[in-house]
Amino acid sequence: MKKRIVAIDVLRGFALLGILLMNMASYAMPTIAYFNPTAYGGDDIWNRLVFNLSHIFADQKMMALFSMLFGASVMLVTNNLEKKGKSPFSFHYLRNFWLLMIGLIHAILIWDGDILVIYALCSFVLYWLRKVSPQWQLILGLSIFFLPSVVNIGIDALLPDLTAADYQYIEGYWQPSEEAIAAELQTFRGPYGAQLAHRLASAPVVPYTDGQGLLELSLVVEFFSRAFGMMLIGMALFTWGILTGKRSDEFYQRMAQIGFGVGLPLGLISLFQYTIHDWNPLYSLFLGRIPNHMATPFVAGGYIAVIMLWSRSDNFTRLRNRLAAVGRMALTNYIGQSIIGTFIFYGFGLGLFGSFDRVQQLMVIVLIWAGQIWFSGWWLERFQYGPLEWVWRLLSHRRWQPIMKKVAVLERV
Repeated sequence: MKKRIVAIDVLRGFALLGILLMNMASYAMPTIAYFNPTAYGGDDIWNRLVFNLSHIFADQKMMALFSMLFGASVMLVTNNLEKKGKSPFSFHYLRNFWLLMIGLIHAILIWDGDILVIYALCSFVLYWLRKVSPQWQLILGLSIFFLPSVVNIGIDALLPDLTAADYQYIEGYWQPSEEAIAAELQTFRGPYGAQLAHRLASAPVVPYTDGQGLLELSLVVEFFSRAFGMMLIGMALFTWGILTGKRSDEFYQRMAQIGFGVGLPLGLISLFQYTIHDWNPLYSLFLGRIPNHMATPFVAGGYIAVIMLWSRSDNFTRLRNRLAAVGRMALTNYIGQSIIGTFIFYGFGLGLFGSFDRVQQLMVIVLIWAGQIWFSGWWLERFQYGPLEWVWRLLSHRRWQPIMKKVAVLERV
């Protein structure tokens, strides 16, 4: 059991650190730079290389891992309660209600790229699907996950009917004007109040039947479908023992071969298609997202297989234990990444927003990785839970939870 938990924690730690590869662009640059390397952030060979490698190896893939592990955690927590003869209903909903509150605080007060709100909302439905057979969880999960691709094909068919104003909105979103970029730079280099007002004004709206509405529909469907679909897949993989290292070496080796063998070429095809379409907004925002979307479950599966094989080996055990510590403190480290990133780049801190290209951001990422790997190990040598994990545990259990690590006391004879 200990080995299985370590394997899951190592995978969670790997995913958490990998998420920073993508989120750093949102901390450091105007919003569209996350999706469009031609809009901001340096378009020379080295900056484009950083974008390309992140696109192939990290974009969507790390969130997919995180989402699968969230689904697995729902199975783990509810199964453990049922084994003790307790109903998991109240605990599950209370636990995820507080996750929703933490996510809202994070999204409003710190950074608007939060995923915890989506996770908490998905969990309210996920609870009722935990008893579905793993075969149907996998089928349903894949169907939901690939729904955005179907939606984007439908939207692409509607694009010829849009008005000139609709085209102008879509193009302005994908390639903002110098004035729009300057306004965003001023906002995030400015005082905290300006950033807070920007986040509150950027709340999602109900989609309309125009260019703005189609774009919002596409993004909202994708965010929820990717998370919820992968959570269901994670439930199935947990039941089958794939996420807990129960399968044979041969199984994981084959899983890695198929995952990377299919997923990485699809990621390359995605970049090639963007390039031959010259990063055209009408292609890039809809049909262009499909190849990488299809690559995601394969690459994520490859990562799972490699981590499971590593978790049962004797190679780099110290690094593996440190990654497991990062995974055990995933909530603290996730919020911590936002606090550190926004402090470095937003005006309430160092005010470097828009000043670092992608190569320079990569250096910041490595420093944060090193800090979180060290801090997580240091903290868990002294405490049972990460700081935010402990708070979440207090709120969920509604009773005091000891945080200090237990020290064995030897009696004198």
